[in-house]
Amino acid sequence: MLSVQETIVRIHSNIQICYAADMEDLYPYTQLEYAKLLGLSKAGLISRRKTGKLEGQYIVKDKCYYYARLRPDQVKPTPKTHTKPRRRGAHNSGSALHYPNQAFKEHNEVKMLAKIRSNLDQETLDLIPEAVEIAKQKRQDRIKETIKSIDQPTKQYSTGLYNPKHVTPSWRPLGVKRIARNYKYY
Repeated sequence: MLSVQETIVRIHSNIQICYAADMEDLYPYTQLEYAKLLGLSKAGLISRRKTGKLEGQYIVKDKCYYYARLRPDQVKPTPKTHTKPRRRGAHNSGSALHYPNQAFKEHNEVKMLAKIRSNLDQETLDLIPEAVEIAKQKRQDRIKETIKSIDQPTKQYSTGLYNPKHVTPSWRPLGVKRIARNYKYY
């Protein structure tokens, strides 16, 4: 006949076995698998566990951590690669243009010119070279005016107290005696 204590131990061990079988279904993921599901590194998962952010989502069995299944909304999709935003039509909006090289810039300018030519009549197209010459002349005039304004002398109210280029200091340190030089030729 079994004692009461032995029966409790047997019942308890049977419950533990059933509980362990259920736990395998509820906590199927190892640390590495669970970290990959969350899109983290293993170290990132460990630090989250230590700070308590994963409380109730893992168990410890034989010094190994097993993690619960994720809810459907918790699975991270594959991360998108961040590409540079496209600046389509930047030349139309008047913003600054950033070309990687001169050939690309000239290629786009030729395409823009072809589009303008297809939209304009022949009389307007004949006036374009004259308009370009006028614009170049106005730009050169503006540049000449700015150069003239820069070349005008500015008023100088003082020359400064000390100009090391032209003046050598006349002071001598205190406590140093001057050595008289005696020249002996023979």
